[in-house]
Amino acid sequence: MGYTNVMSFELNGVQIKTTVSNEVKVIDEHISSFLQPTDNHGTKVIGFDAEWRMPSLKVPATLQLCDGNSCLIFHLHRYNNSIPLSLSNFLCQPNYTFVGFDIKNNFDYFEKHHGVGCKNAVELGTLAATLMDYHFLSFCGVDELAFVVNKLDLRKYRPLNLAFDWGDYPLSEELAKLATVNVYSYHKIGSTLFERYRPYHLFD
Repeated sequence: MGYTNVMSFELNGVQIKTTVSNEVKVIDEHISSFLQPTDNHGTKVIGFDAEWRMPSLKVPATLQLCDGNSCLIFHLHRYNNSIPLSLSNFLCQPNYTFVGFDIKNNFDYFEKHHGVGCKNAVELGTLAATLMDYHFLSFCGVDELAFVVNKLDLRKYRPLNLAFDWGDYPLSEELAKLATVNVYSYHKIGSTLFERYRPYHLFD
């Protein structure tokens, strides 16, 4: 059964529009908005994340993308979890860099099981450690890295005491907010690192 839910979350003074959907037409439209050119015609940084139904089974429940202004949460159906062609093609765009945590392993899974690859997938911990020349950053989580790189503390925006079932239909507002906070953090960290160290931007 198809569904779409559009929500709005205020994070760090920024209003983020989050679209949660499993409908191909909605995904197509949102991907088109991501494809708008950047102001400086440079590489566009997209936060990328995935949530899993059961960690032991490693079956994906959602894919999240964020460009800093909007967030798309694609909710995969447990029985028909194919990836829309527009999303698959978008992840292969050469002028976009996708950043996240454990992103390489996520894409290894999607390439193996869905044929969805991504040449410009960058691990944020490794990126920060390399560009800032602090080895310990490669071991930091999103909260620590967001504070070091952006002086942001986004923990206060995360809902507490959640029962994490990403496979539930429809996705609850609390889980949608949690996903938005995480993938927005990824975008902010990646964008700041690439902008600050543009002369050393060797990851595209």
